Amino acid sequence: MLLKSLRIQNRGNTSFLVLAAVTVFAVLFIFIFDLCRIFIAREVTKNASDAASLAAAQDLLFLSDQDCVSAAEKATTVNNCRLIECRSDYDEVTVTVEKKLNFILLSRLIPGYSSIRSTSKSKVVYPWDEHYGYCKSYKFSY
Repeated sequence: MLLKSLRIQNRGNTSFLVLAAVTVFAVLFIFIFDLCRIFIAREVTKNASDAASLAAAQDLLFLSDQDCVSAAEKATTVNNCRLIECRSDYDEVTVTVEKKLNFILLSRLIPGYSSIRSTSKSKVVYPWDEHYGYCKSYKFSY
C-alpha cells in the first residue's frame, strides 16, 4: 500500500524535470548558435579586410589612385561589410572593416556589442625597390 501511494505522489515530478532540462538545452543551443554566428562573421570580415587592403595596395602599386578609400570601399561592399578606416603610406596599407550582427541571445545579455571588426595590413613592394635589384640605387651619406 505504501508503494502505491509513493507512485501517485511522484507522477508530476518528471514533467517538471523534463521542462527544466529542455529549457536549459534550448538556451545553450541559442548561445552556441550566436557563437557560431560570431565566428562566421569574423571570417567574413577578415576576408573583406584582406581583399580591401590588397585592392588598395594594388592601386598604390600601379599608381592609378593615390586615395586608397575607393578601392577598399568596393572590396568591402562585395562582402556586405562597412569600411571603417583606410590608411595608406608609401609602402603599406591598413584597412579596418566592420560587420553588424543581430544576435538572438547575446544582444539581450550584453546590449551594445553587436559588431565584429577586422584589420589587415599589406605591404607594397615596388619593382624599383632594392628588393628586386632591377634598378641601380645610390646611397648618399651626408
